[in-house]
Amino acid sequence: MTSRATIGECAINTVPMTTNQGFKNLVPTKADPEFLYYLMTMQKERLKQLCGGSTFLEIGKKQLQRFEVVCPVEVDEQTAIATVLSDMDAEITTLEQRRKKTRDIKQAMMQELLTGKTRLL
Repeated sequence: MTSRATIGECAINTVPMTTNQGFKNLVPTKADPEFLYYLMTMQKERLKQLCGGSTFLEIGKKQLQRFEVVCPVEVDEQTAIATVLSDMDAEITTLEQRRKKTRDIKQAMMQELLTGKTRLL
């Protein structure tokens, strides 16, 4: 999770890596990682309230350690919730791709019709 300037941007990492001081790494031991990702992305405004700093916002380790969230105790329920949200994200991505393709087709049609390359009558 980003902890400086842009607070609360999250990603799931699946390979070994290092991060710099602009990140706080949340390592789930009793939580579904994808559920934790979705939960934390919903907490940006709350996280910003804990920030300090005059040049740019920053949330420290101590503030983050005191930060509490409510989540289902059962990991199976967390996983089910994360699966539903992930499926919805996939559907949104598909619809956005379809929308882009449709706009591209319209742009090409406009080019053909408005330049007279294609005639309707």
